[in-house]
Amino acid sequence: MCSNGAVPRCIVDLTGYYLDLVLKETCSDCPVCAGQLQAARSVLGLMGRGEGKDGFLEELRALAGEAARLAECGVGRIGAGIITGALENYDEELEAHFKERYCPAGVCDIRYAVEV
Repeated sequence: MCSNGAVPRCIVDLTGYYLDLVLKETCSDCPVCAGQLQAARSVLGLMGRGEGKDGFLEELRALAGEAARLAECGVGRIGAGIITGALENYDEELEAHFKERYCPAGVCDIRYAVEV
C-alpha cells in the first residue's frame, strides 16, 4: 500500500474503497457490475461491521469468479481482480472480521455483542 504503512488500512475497508471506485465507473447496465460486484460490496460492508458469517469468503470467491468469467468490459474484470487479490493475499485478516469480530488494523467499526 502506497503509504509504507504510515496510515493504518484494513483490507476489508481498502477493498471496499477500491470496489466503490470501480462501481462509480460502471454503466450499471452490465449484469456483472450491477449484480456480482454490487453483491460483493454488500458482503464487504457486512464484514466491516462485524456482521459477517462463515461462508462469506466462499461467497466472495464465487462472486469474483463469476464476475471475471462473465465480464464484458474492463471495469468488471478490474472489480473481480480487486476481490480476488484480497482473498488470495489477506484471507486471515478477512476471516478475523467475522470469525473473531475483530479488525486487525483497528479501522472497522465492529460492534461487539456482550452477553450478561
